[in-house]
Amino acid sequence: MMEKMIHIRVSDKEHKDIHDFAKRKKIKVSGFARAVLLNEKAGGSLISDELLLLRRELSAIGNNLNQIAKRSNSGESVEISGILKTISDTQNNINKKLRLFR
Repeated sequence: MMEKMIHIRVSDKEHKDIHDFAKRKKIKVSGFARAVLLNEKAGGSLISDELLLLRRELSAIGNNLNQIAKRSNSGESVEISGILKTISDTQNNINKKLRLFR
């Protein structure tokens, strides 16, 4: 049985944003707050951490694409099937991570 309460102060905009989010997701604010707080307590990752990892992945892919373009422009034969799979895998990873934060 839930008997204890936690109170926090938020700005008018934060209050509106939180309630709008809960309404869009068809969830109660209390359930949402509990899930987020307990997830973080259990070691859940922050969106900024996820975005940093994804940025690194995208940077590596960009570097590979630049190398491929340079070789291709110099007339060299280039194998791109591996990079296309990496791009597809990264895109899927990004979409999966974004779904967690909607």
